[in-house]
Amino acid sequence: MLHRFGRLAGLFLLLVFLPVSFSEAFGQTNNAGTGTERAITAYRLAEGESVTIDGYLDEAFWSRTDVAAEFRTIDPIENDDPAQPTRVRVAYDSQNLYVAWEIIETRPGHVRASVRERDGPIGVDDWVRVYLDPFQSGRDSYNFELNALGSRFDGLIENNLNERAAWNAVWEARVYRHDQGWSAEMKIPFRNLAYPSDGADWGIDFSRVIQRDFEVQRWAQHSQAFGLNNLSDIGRLQGIEGIDRGIGLEVEAFATSRYTHVWEEPGREDDLIASASGNAYYKITDSLTGTATVNTDFSDTPLDPRIVSTSRFATFFSETRDFFLQDSAIFEFGGRGFTDGSNGLPFFSRRIGLVDGQVIDLMGGAKLSGRWAGHDVGALVTYMDEGRDFGHQALGVARMSHPFTSNTKLGGIFTFGDPNGDTENYVGGLDFQWANPLEGGGQTSAEIYAVNSYTDGGIGHGQAWGGVFRYTTDPLFIQFRTKHLEEGYNPELGFVNRPESRFYGLNGRARWRPDGFVRNVDIWQWNDYFTDLDGDLLSRENGASFEGNFITSDYWGIFVADIYEVVEDDFMLPGGVLVPAGTYNDVQRAGIWIGGADNRAISPHFEVSCCEWLGDGERMGVEFNVEWRPSALFALEWSNDWNFIELPTGSTDIYVTGLGAVVSFTPDMRVTTEVQYDNISGNMNIFSRFNWEFSPGAELFVGVGHNADVPANQFGDEFTSNISTVTVRLGRTFNF
Repeated sequence: MLHRFGRLAGLFLLLVFLPVSFSEAFGQTNNAGTGTERAITAYRLAEGESVTIDGYLDEAFWSRTDVAAEFRTIDPIENDDPAQPTRVRVAYDSQNLYVAWEIIETRPGHVRASVRERDGPIGVDDWVRVYLDPFQSGRDSYNFELNALGSRFDGLIENNLNERAAWNAVWEARVYRHDQGWSAEMKIPFRNLAYPSDGADWGIDFSRVIQRDFEVQRWAQHSQAFGLNNLSDIGRLQGIEGIDRGIGLEVEAFATSRYTHVWEEPGREDDLIASASGNAYYKITDSLTGTATVNTDFSDTPLDPRIVSTSRFATFFSETRDFFLQDSAIFEFGGRGFTDGSNGLPFFSRRIGLVDGQVIDLMGGAKLSGRWAGHDVGALVTYMDEGRDFGHQALGVARMSHPFTSNTKLGGIFTFGDPNGDTENYVGGLDFQWANPLEGGGQTSAEIYAVNSYTDGGIGHGQAWGGVFRYTTDPLFIQFRTKHLEEGYNPELGFVNRPESRFYGLNGRARWRPDGFVRNVDIWQWNDYFTDLDGDLLSRENGASFEGNFITSDYWGIFVADIYEVVEDDFMLPGGVLVPAGTYNDVQRAGIWIGGADNRAISPHFEVSCCEWLGDGERMGVEFNVEWRPSALFALEWSNDWNFIELPTGSTDIYVTGLGAVVSFTPDMRVTTEVQYDNISGNMNIFSRFNWEFSPGAELFVGVGHNADVPANQFGDEFTSNISTVTVRLGRTFNF
């Protein structure tokens, strides 16, 4: 074991020093986010100047600042003059960055403003966003968004992919509505960010969405080939220097009281537990942060989606806990090789604190994240409490990557530990990412990776490797993916649901943008193949879809698919229906969907799929979701998922429903309630949360949860309560 571990450690150390040698030898630096067409200089507040965050822009110095005004449209027409002007100004002092918006609107009465809650779905409204990419990575950014009601949303873009909405920062913003539109001011403390040394340019961009005209504007990035979450052509923010970070220490302190009543144990004394927890963040340098956590509190984490799986493979759930989302982009490995398919992921943070359905307390941990000597650096070590079947466990991950040029990045990862405590497990791997912009918009990109694991107890070591190639323009998209999980590959701190397999996938899209009421029509085609390690086919899906989006943002689509499946071992469907081992080929599936734009008071989605399934069987799936937002005060969402399955061995009906409600008293005070139920388990979860950020960095949280068994078709007749909980938490952030 030691010699294999030594190889992995040596490989990781080589990765640390090799990029430095190459950079010194060839003089290459990272200049992603060209910024050649767009640049803005931040205004340094003079002594005696200050900003009152009220949205008025009445401070005299705003008239002396540089202005970003050359916005261009992405939708409905690429690189066109916007229908409504937008102007943005940037200022700063020693502790905060200030962003001022002038949102001109010739029809102010038609501004869409319906969402009031913090981190709510403000994308249905008129909204603005500032992207901050302090190291000009051209890949990762902090996003700060605001709608016309003053509702704030923050998130992280990782590797030009989706936005991680669960990330939260302490910042302020206010909006002022007037007869020429609206204006806004944002105050973003530098302590939320990792940033370069004084005088270095930052990457920055701005975007604005006008729902009435279905218009998307952006300052630097104008290509329809990319969505709003792409930073390839990000602009430059100049002049940031003289930041005062104090001693660089930020402390989050929490006091929590939790009451638990177990209904199924009459006479049992109720639990009332009080605890303290906290996180400390110390800026070792401006761009490198050390984090410590003690008795980490996850009481405000929302419920996972309720899923009743009809697959024999484990379901992947995204991370939603704040501690693991902070600087999570640093630990991202393999690019789209794992974003578009999680099987084989070497590090999956949900394995920490969640073991075989048990929630395990995180007693403490330490994290290092940011930039050092030109590297993106991340290291995390945690210490879990004991579970029912195992003792305390130390788990850790280290990740380092280095951008050689504006379009290449080499990285590595190393993990250790087994959350179950059954084995000693180590994983090490390398990945390389490349992207090349195309004239006229779009890019070609490629990502490759190789991972090796070692597990004692006779499992030994095994490898995984794969890659992705993408050609992306607005009219044409082509992607090829491959992934190989060899025998013995076992990342205990990762995620594997289909071991010892090989995957090959080719998919593409052709897009047509006709004039008139149709925004775009897409034709998709995909071919996905899984084989065993001998190359024998395990499953195949060939499919195509025809999709359309109207200028109103309503949408529709149809699909057809031909499926081949080898079931190697018998397994049971929910409801106790046997699926025998065998080969099921020439299975035909088809479906349609239609939906309404989410910028209306009522937004529905309906989808139905049917026909053959697993040979001689039949399956019909029906989804119906609707969101109702009658005012900024209240929103209601109802989701339903039915599956009607008939096989020669029996039949089963599966029903999953969820209800979500939000009452937003102010942008900083809300009550959120989730209700989930499925007829297979007959279990219902109810979780209601009250959040009040009564001052920046200070929050009161009250959570009420209830779990009960309600057998199908017996609502009101047989309702058996299991556990009720009430949690009260007071949190405060201190800066030194």
